[in-house]
Amino acid sequence: MINYFLDQDLADFPQPIIKEGERLQGLQRYIHPILVDESVIGHSKASQKLTKQIQQATTDLKLVVLQSQAGSGKTFVAGLIHGHSLVKNYPFAEIDLAQLPKMKNGQLNTDQLFGRGESQVGIIASLKRGTLLIDNVHLLTENERIRLLHYLKTGYIIVNPCPGAEEKQSSSWVRLIVASPQTISFREVEAHNIKILNLSQRKEDIPEFSRYFLHQFSTKRGGLPLELNQASVRRLLSYDYRENIVELKVILQRAAMMTPPQQQVIAEQVLWSVESPKNTFRLDLLNQLPGLRRFFLGDWWPENFWLVMMAVFVPVTIMGFIGPQTRDSSITLNLFWAWWWPFSLLLLPIIGSFWCAVCPFMITGEWIRKISLWIWPRQLLSWPTKWLNRWGAWILWAGFVGIYLWEKLWNLPHTAYLSSWLLVIITAGASICSLIYERRLWCRYLCPIGGMNRLFAKLAPIELRSTQQMCGSQCNTLGCYKGGETTMATFPEALPSEGQETDGCPLYSHPAKLKDNRDCVLCMTCLKACPNRSVQLNLRFPAADILENDDHGFWAEVALMLLLFGGAFLQYSHVLLCWVGWGDLSIDSEDLFISLPVVTILLSIPFVTTYLTHKLTRLFDPQMPDYLTVIYAYLPMTLGINLAYYIPSAITEAGDIFPMISQNLGLRGVSLPTLTWSMDVAIFLQGLTLLLVLLLSFFPLLKLTQRPLSNNLPHIGLMSGFILVFLNLIT
Repeated sequence: MINYFLDQDLADFPQPIIKEGERLQGLQRYIHPILVDESVIGHSKASQKLTKQIQQATTDLKLVVLQSQAGSGKTFVAGLIHGHSLVKNYPFAEIDLAQLPKMKNGQLNTDQLFGRGESQVGIIASLKRGTLLIDNVHLLTENERIRLLHYLKTGYIIVNPCPGAEEKQSSSWVRLIVASPQTISFREVEAHNIKILNLSQRKEDIPEFSRYFLHQFSTKRGGLPLELNQASVRRLLSYDYRENIVELKVILQRAAMMTPPQQQVIAEQVLWSVESPKNTFRLDLLNQLPGLRRFFLGDWWPENFWLVMMAVFVPVTIMGFIGPQTRDSSITLNLFWAWWWPFSLLLLPIIGSFWCAVCPFMITGEWIRKISLWIWPRQLLSWPTKWLNRWGAWILWAGFVGIYLWEKLWNLPHTAYLSSWLLVIITAGASICSLIYERRLWCRYLCPIGGMNRLFAKLAPIELRSTQQMCGSQCNTLGCYKGGETTMATFPEALPSEGQETDGCPLYSHPAKLKDNRDCVLCMTCLKACPNRSVQLNLRFPAADILENDDHGFWAEVALMLLLFGGAFLQYSHVLLCWVGWGDLSIDSEDLFISLPVVTILLSIPFVTTYLTHKLTRLFDPQMPDYLTVIYAYLPMTLGINLAYYIPSAITEAGDIFPMISQNLGLRGVSLPTLTWSMDVAIFLQGLTLLLVLLLSFFPLLKLTQRPLSNNLPHIGLMSGFILVFLNLIT
């Protein structure tokens, strides 16, 4: 009898071994390595909070509910919890419910999770002990969630029954961690609720994630350890990771594969696909031309240029009072009307408002402020920002109206001392504001010339911006905006002159919040102050400010643009009056009763015609955008028509500057060369300019309206009419 039982035991002995082998074999695809030496990557507030929550979850075996999107690292977090918990010596497994097959009724087949009768053992029962991560738990039906809740309460799993069979339960000691992109609640049991933020919500951790992944890739491939330069870090910070950390890892893995083994720094070009929408079709000139960065970080820009500018501005202004007064002999009139106006209008759509960084009006105000603070130390007043935002632009507009009236009624372009008085008055405004208020209130809100420059700078293919994500995640000093002490730049390729001590942006503009070029004078203070190389000087598509921004402007700015447009009509007032039979009418200061209404009518022509045209357009197309949006399509034309007016001065007069200087200095016997052309050349260039701006105005019009060409015909007709009028005026 004893031998019989021994033989029976020996016959049954392989069965448990076979079943255990089958159990372990079935678990292989679910098992993950246990994380012991790993930790949460990053030092952001979100990472610190996550670390604390993980530590709390390791002190007991309660349910853990993870709310996280795909690719955000939930498997890693669950592995950390398991690796430091009371069941760390047992397996850690994961099942993704989104990968389960579906039945004919469209519901998930949960046999892999709960098991099926006697034929299939579910993973909870098969695992026996350890930790199981159930991903996408929100896909379970309400009944299946109740069964999961039953297990959490009792430790018994309700197995999926076979047809006609009774309900069966099996026991297990597995700790559950459930994950879902949605909010899931298990209110009847105590749980640790952890929310893992997306990578886009914890940008400050991207550099550490990058170093972690690059260390892994460097170890696998051999060769030099891989690093990122600051331009590449900026790209990674500005990118929107839809697939979260997984996408960052794939991007860096591809970059590592494309980097030669003998190269240590990953080239920015390798990350060409990692681009913020704001940087689309933009090229950072500071990265492409390293010498340009060194130049702007040095002392020459703008401070040393101030000395050069003032060495010209002061004597030229004085000569307007004491020197010759006629246009053909006054150096003041030549430089102001034949040089500054045409060439500043030409350069504005090319390089933007660089002039404002070396403007003599502003320089004088800055120097007078420093001297006054040295003599009388005091706290300057803060800006009345709310009031200025409402009325400052209108005061600027009124200042330009005054300039036009003075220019036309008192023949300003042909009277040297009056031109010098204009320069003195603008300088006085800048100086008075500098004595009372901090920074450059006059430049941002009240300067007529600055307002014009920064309006036309919207058309420039140059912009100064900074990476908002880098500023928000890597900077805590705001030295570019507030000013501050020297901040050491710590990235590998940093220049010694980066992170300088500055007084902050003179216009109180943060480069990361700039939407257009209006509130930037390209002084490069932010570039000098930034220790993270966040500032960019981008080459972009021309007129991007009016083509890409949804918020195009406001009435005061539009009024200034239309005033500048109307100023071109005012310049040709004599010819226009001849057309209507009023050629004998004199527009000057001697008869203001007649002159003021005529000047008002001429300045109002662009507003009246464009407004009525737009009303007509919307009558046929109610979906046409509002007037404030569409009117910016006329900005290139406004600039081009004003430039065309000053071309004859540049062609026929500017080249006389050297003989005129010698004449003003009393060197009458000295023969100096001139460089002038005939009026025919000027007329040709005027016509070419007008035709070019007509073509350049059509594209912004269609882009701003987003309407078919036929619906824009009234505006196209008006633009063509304007050009035809001015083509006739110049001849």
